[in-house]
Amino acid sequence: MKHDAELPKTNLGNKIKNFNLLIAAAILLAGLAWVWTQGLPWLGKNHSHLLPLSEPLETPWRAFYAEQHIGAEESFEDWVRRTRQTHPGDWGFWLTHLQGLSPDVAYPLLKSLHVDSLLMDISKLWDSDLTEIKSAKTTLFEVLSRYRSLQKYTDSTLQSLHKQPNSDRILSNKSKATKPLAIIGMVGLFQYQTALTDTSLWIGLDMFMNEEYRYYPSVEQLYEYQRRRTAPRYMPVAVARTLAEDWVSGNLKITSKSDITLLDQIIREGQTLACMRWLLPEVHDTLLLGYSAAQWKWIKNNQGQVWRDLVSKDLLFTGDPAILSRYLNDGPFSSGYPQQSPPALGLFIGDAVVQNWIQGHRETEARPAWTLLLKNRNLTANQILKKSGYKGR
Repeated sequence: MKHDAELPKTNLGNKIKNFNLLIAAAILLAGLAWVWTQGLPWLGKNHSHLLPLSEPLETPWRAFYAEQHIGAEESFEDWVRRTRQTHPGDWGFWLTHLQGLSPDVAYPLLKSLHVDSLLMDISKLWDSDLTEIKSAKTTLFEVLSRYRSLQKYTDSTLQSLHKQPNSDRILSNKSKATKPLAIIGMVGLFQYQTALTDTSLWIGLDMFMNEEYRYYPSVEQLYEYQRRRTAPRYMPVAVARTLAEDWVSGNLKITSKSDITLLDQIIREGQTLACMRWLLPEVHDTLLLGYSAAQWKWIKNNQGQVWRDLVSKDLLFTGDPAILSRYLNDGPFSSGYPQQSPPALGLFIGDAVVQNWIQGHRETEARPAWTLLLKNRNLTANQILKKSGYKGR
C-alpha cells in the first residue's frame, strides 16, 4: 500500500486518464447499441431529410369518450337533447358514419353495463400518468406536428413543380395544412382504430388497452395474434399509417382499380411506409410493420427467397385476389411460408423496393424523400421497381 502511494503522479494520472477513456468507450458502445436496438438514426447522421416538428397543437386531446358516458338518471330525451346541443356534428359522425346506429339503438347500447364499464376502463387508463400513456400521447402529438410540416412541404413542392414545363401533369393537391386536425379520443366499440375527416382525427382508444384487456377475448374478429398490437405504443403507429395512407393517396399516382396488380399494391405499401418513417423517425421498423422480433429476424434472413418466389412464379403482375390476400393481408403468418414468417410479406418487400429507389436518388441529388416522391409522382410501380435495382436484398 505504501509503495503504491509513492508512485509518481504522472503514472497515476495516466492510469486515471486511461480508466476514464475506458468508461467513456463503454458508455459510447452502450449508447450505440441502444440506438441500434431502437432503430434510431446514427450519431452524426445528416438530419436534413427528417421532417421538423411544427408548432404545438392548441387543443391536443378531446375526450369524446367522456361525453359518451350516459348517467344513470339521464333519460333518452335528455341524452338526445345533449347530443344535439353539444358537438352535434361529432355525434352525427359517430352515430351515422362510424356505427350506423339510430339514436334509439345507440342510447341503450351506451347505457349497458358492459359499455359503461368499458368507458370507465378507458378513462382510467388513458387519463392516467402511466409512463406508457404519456409516451404514447407525446409520440402522437409529434406525429401530428410532423404531418403538418409534411403538408406545408407538399404545398410548396407542388407549387414549384407547377411552375415547371409539363406542369399540367401535376394534379392539384387538396391541402389540409390551413388548420391542424382536431384529435378526438373515442370509444369505437372495437370497430375502429382510427378514422380521418378533413378536420378531425378520431382514435378508438378501446383498441389500445393492452394485450390482456379483459374484453378482448370476446371481441369478434380481434384475433389473438392481433392483440399484441393493442399496446398503447401502437396507437401513434396506427395514426401515422392513417395519415400516411391519406397523403399517399392524395398526392401520388393511383393505378386504375381495373389494372391493379400485386406490384402496384406493394409499391403503394412501400410509399406509405416511407411516409410513416418520416412521421415516426425514432420508431423501429418492427413497430411500423407490426412484426414481432422473431418475424423480423425471419424476413431479414429470407427476403431473398420471398423475392425469388415472386419473380419465378410470375406473381408480381397478377391481380388474382388470392395472391393479393396472401402477400398483403394480416394473419398469424404468411400462407405457404413457415410459421416464423410475418404476415403481409408484400409490405416488407414494397418497403425495401421504395427505400432502394430513394437511396439511389440520394446518391445523385440531395433532395428530401417526400420531394422525390412528389417529383416522380407519375412513375408507375414497374418503373419504380426497375429504377430501384432491388434484387431481394
